Amino acid sequence: MTFPIFASTFLLAAAALLALRSATANASRQSMVKVRSNQRRPVSTKTQG
Repeated sequence: MTFPIFASTFLLAAAALLALRSATANASRQSMVKVRSNQRRPVSTKTQG
């Protein structure tokens, strides 16, 4: 009876790790997009004006 419990906990831990990875990947992508957009705006204004 201990093996199914161990397997279920392992699967739950793996799912949690995958969820954390996807969440951190999405956060890093959004932050990178924000940083890129913030860096592009002043450069474009300097070249225009």
